[in-house]
Amino acid sequence: MKLTNRVGLWLGSLLFAVFVQGQGVNTMHPPEIDAQKHASPEDLRDRMGDVQFQRDAKELAEICASVREDMDGLKQGLVSKDLAEKLKRMEKLSKHVREQLTRPSGTH
Repeated sequence: MKLTNRVGLWLGSLLFAVFVQGQGVNTMHPPEIDAQKHASPEDLRDRMGDVQFQRDAKELAEICASVREDMDGLKQGLVSKDLAEKLKRMEKLSKHVREQLTRPSGTH
C-alpha cells in the first residue's frame, strides 16, 4: 500500500471519529430506545368503550363483509363500481382502529 493511501485511510478514520464524537453518540452506551408500551387490559377496555372507536370498528366490519361479497362477484366477472372506495375506507378505518389500540397509555 502506498504511503499516500495509508495517510488517506488514517485521515479518513480520524475524520470519521471526530464526526461521530461531534454527534454526541456514546458508542459504549447507546441511548435506550423508546419501546412501544403495551396498554393494560383496563386501558384497552376504556378505549374500546369509546363511542367513535365502536363506530369505526362496526363500520370496518360491515365494509369487510361487503368487500368479501364484491370479491365473490369478481369470480363471476362482476366488478362493484365502489370497490376501490370501499378498500380505501377500509384501509383508513383499520389504521385508525389499530392506532387506537396501540397508542401508549395516557395519550388521547
